[in-house]
Amino acid sequence: MPFRHIGSTILLATSFILAAGALVTWGIDQQIGPWAPDGVVVVTEEPSTGPSGSPTPEADPSDPSERSRTTPPPLPPVDPSLLVPSIAGDPVRVLVSGVWINLPVVRPPLEGDGAPRFPWCRVAEWMPSKGRADGKTGILFIYAHSRYWEFGGLLDKTPKQMLGQIIEVDVLPKETGQKLLRLRYRVTEVRQHITSWADISDVPKGRVVLQTSETDRSDGTKMVVIGKYVDTTVSTRPMPVATPQICE
Repeated sequence: MPFRHIGSTILLATSFILAAGALVTWGIDQQIGPWAPDGVVVVTEEPSTGPSGSPTPEADPSDPSERSRTTPPPLPPVDPSLLVPSIAGDPVRVLVSGVWINLPVVRPPLEGDGAPRFPWCRVAEWMPSKGRADGKTGILFIYAHSRYWEFGGLLDKTPKQMLGQIIEVDVLPKETGQKLLRLRYRVTEVRQHITSWADISDVPKGRVVLQTSETDRSDGTKMVVIGKYVDTTVSTRPMPVATPQICE
């Protein structure tokens, strides 16, 4: 099956590659692109909707879909020297129920191999400057391409269909020898046609934000799926092996 999107998801990736410390607060209105947006569309659950409306308490990494039965085409590997090792408390995997998303999560590189080639494929990246993976401190901001094998599944359903889905994030334990922790979030909001940080500046702490492109252009509008923290348990999954590849 061909990729349904080829756009790069580069919200602030250039800031990491070219200028460390840029955009350190949500209040800074950093434009993602030079277009004239049609306006942000926000879809939220009804106030009466609670955890009882959640479909399943666990994201299934083996959803019966074509993605799980098909081997992704190979791409050029990323230079291993660009990988920044994960440390205790870092997110290392993200899964989403209702769509087939099961990706390793890595830190952005300190120095890229060229802005057009980043973000990478076959992995998601997260932004340590926005918050920690503890469900309470700041915003856990995770982004990936909208290609078929990355976050393309977020675009396969309508925003209303995404509401109530479960996002799970596996996190490295604080001590060696312990099992991965599993943070669960419930999708409570979807925002479309995002063009700047100002469009999500009101997202409260204790949220996970998954971001991807809406268009086939690297400078196109973005969509974010926002999940509210539910709980933390011990993960039953092994440590994922991140093998990022260069998108072409």
